[in-house]
Amino acid sequence: MAEELHYSSVVFKNPIVSSPKEKKEEEPAYAEVKAKGSAVTQQNPATAVDEKSALHSQPFRGAAVCLGLLCALLVSAIIGLCVYFSTALSKHNRKLVGELAANQDLMNLNSNLSTANHILQSDYTNVSTTNRRLAAEKEHVSRERDRLNWNLQFIFQFDDFPVQKYCSQNVGTGERVCNSCQDGWILFQSSCYLIVQYDTPWKTWTESQQYCKQEKADLPVIGSRAEQEFVHSHTKEYYDKYHGYWIGLTDKAEDGKWLWVNGGHQNLTDGFWNSQTGGDCVLTVPNNAPLANWNAVRCDMQNSWICESRALIWSD
Repeated sequence: MAEELHYSSVVFKNPIVSSPKEKKEEEPAYAEVKAKGSAVTQQNPATAVDEKSALHSQPFRGAAVCLGLLCALLVSAIIGLCVYFSTALSKHNRKLVGELAANQDLMNLNSNLSTANHILQSDYTNVSTTNRRLAAEKEHVSRERDRLNWNLQFIFQFDDFPVQKYCSQNVGTGERVCNSCQDGWILFQSSCYLIVQYDTPWKTWTESQQYCKQEKADLPVIGSRAEQEFVHSHTKEYYDKYHGYWIGLTDKAEDGKWLWVNGGHQNLTDGFWNSQTGGDCVLTVPNNAPLANWNAVRCDMQNSWICESRALIWSD
């Protein structure tokens, strides 16, 4: 067995007093004393290496601790962020669900409004159609009213309305069919015209007007080109170029002031004149131009004549 070494401290007192400047701390002095029979202890090489490794690894332990703390903080931060985002996502999902529900409600409302709008459009179309139909019926009723008033005004001129002259009777059925004009009269627009031909005894202007009055009519008042052309097309030339058909125009009341039998004024620059200087009463002469055949002649000259009365309006 190896002998062990034992160390002991031996202090030697220095009798020499050092000066203050050179005073030093007394240091212990070691002496190796080898006891008899003790074995010398030898250090294990592996242990020495471990001690050196331990001395060198101490700084890395601190770094490892710091790194571990940082990792812990990072994990905590990650966990916190996960919790935050999870909460936020959950809140967002709830909000999204609510908005989807609200959107669905709006879509349902829009669908309901669209349906209601279609119904209203259909109702509006129906109302518009009904309104047009009622307007047409109103117009028809108004025309019927005007027609009846027109007919009544005409009929009331007669003490005894000549039904047989206006309404012919069907021999087989006995039903009467009424016409707008009497038999022998010609309908044009809203008037009836009796063209008294030359084979009837001729009359003066005044006698012709009296005859027309007996028929609830007057000598014609020609107020348009169409009426002038109608009259010309239904009159024939007879006897000579000076004879024609009396119309209801005269200036007997005031020379040069031409008036119709209904009181209407006729300008000299208007009308369908051929001659204005021959007398005070006017006749239309068939052998003259259709739009220039009015001749002023003596009122006592005998001619054929024309009567004009309003037409009865039985239906549209």
